[in-house]
Amino acid sequence: MNKPTLKLVGASSLTLMLSGCSMFFTDHSGDYQKEEPVTSTLEMPAGSAPSTDVLVIPNEKAIANLEGTTTYTTARAPFVYYPMVTIGIEEQGDAIEFTVPANMTQSKRIVTDFLTALHGAGTSIASQTDDQIISVPFDFHPQGWWASLWSSITRMHPVETAFSFQFDEKEQGKTLVSIQFRDEQQDVELGNWMSPAQNDDAYSVAVRLWGTMGRQLNQSSAYLSNRGDTASFPIWVDHHGLFAIHLGEDVSSADIEAKLSAAGIYLIPGKNQMLAPVPPEDVARVGDIVDFNIPFTDGETLKSIKSVRKNLDDVSWEEREYPYKISHQKAGDFLVIDVSSVDSPEVVSFHLAQRFVN
Repeated sequence: MNKPTLKLVGASSLTLMLSGCSMFFTDHSGDYQKEEPVTSTLEMPAGSAPSTDVLVIPNEKAIANLEGTTTYTTARAPFVYYPMVTIGIEEQGDAIEFTVPANMTQSKRIVTDFLTALHGAGTSIASQTDDQIISVPFDFHPQGWWASLWSSITRMHPVETAFSFQFDEKEQGKTLVSIQFRDEQQDVELGNWMSPAQNDDAYSVAVRLWGTMGRQLNQSSAYLSNRGDTASFPIWVDHHGLFAIHLGEDVSSADIEAKLSAAGIYLIPGKNQMLAPVPPEDVARVGDIVDFNIPFTDGETLKSIKSVRKNLDDVSWEEREYPYKISHQKAGDFLVIDVSSVDSPEVVSFHLAQRFVN
């Protein structure tokens, strides 16, 4: 028997052995649901006192009687949120600036670790100086096989995104971090550095870094033993880089409405658990009648043509409505806004959360 055949036989035998439990043996995991209690009658001598049952089951009448076999559901741990320290953020003309409450060394370490996690295997930093880090180009939209073949034939390679982080230690314990990006393409001259606000992918990375810095610089987290200590900063971040608003302990419906109103968030009447960043009458919906402008050669436009909105692809995040829920955690009550319907959920979650910052 040659070596390839021996490997094939060995792999087949191992597969058969591992699957043998389900093929040849009966699954008894649900047998406990079919068991019946064993009862017997106690024979008492003549003239003895009657026996009494001293076992008391609390709320015995409220316990449901299970009939038949039910599906077992594995219990899931509650979702976890991490508190953040206050990190100032400003959008300049050509950069986004973070005011980080940490020295330059710590700020550079967080950025380096963040780039490593974002890139994965390999080197994530192209060059580094005392006050600047330039990343390697990131491919946020990997090509398929056919697209890669077409790029090789036409020599039109995909555009990748590189980042620049400039560090300026202003005072003891505070660092100004300026974030920029540029598009890089093989065989094409490099362009200028720009603000991440001009590109959805770059903006998402900047927002994710903002949440990562705020979480790592906080000395406590929502799942540790001291999670009862709430942070003064109302924005918390979850495992996926999305943000939640810490409302406090045991908040009432009136408290929630007051906090939403103060943040410029509106509840949608007639809909359960829906809100919007604009008044309900300004929310864009499928089926709305909108103006359809047709340009003419002389530059004028005809505004009398009406059209029915078939989707929300061209609607900004501010004109949409979003589902929300109140999540009750041990650290308190959280406002969680579902932004999964938009193209850049991290950016929209960031913009909505910023409305709750005083």
